[in-house]
Amino acid sequence: MGSCSVDRERLEILEVGPCKDAFEMGLLIGQRFSELIRSRVARDLILQNHLRPFALAHTPHSESLLKALFHSNKTKFPSHWDELLGTAAGSCVPLLDVIAKPYIIHK
Repeated sequence: MGSCSVDRERLEILEVGPCKDAFEMGLLIGQRFSELIRSRVARDLILQNHLRPFALAHTPHSESLLKALFHSNKTKFPSHWDELLGTAAGSCVPLLDVIAKPYIIHK
């Protein structure tokens, strides 16, 4: 069986609810963890140097990729999408950064 590393950064647990919708839940999470979210986004060199410039280049390729990513998330996972919108609003981090961050894999 696998083992757990005790050296990992411990995250605070936040009990949220009841909320009127997923956006409100994301908003509360974003507000509570805004410093942590902003710090992780600021330290992520792949996001800063590659993904964000690609997305903000407004080329036909980048725009079609973002449009497809946003559309796919909105239609397949509407509640999760609303939560991401709330998290971005609550943390004052651009939606693009909130969405892109989980897709970045570090070795």
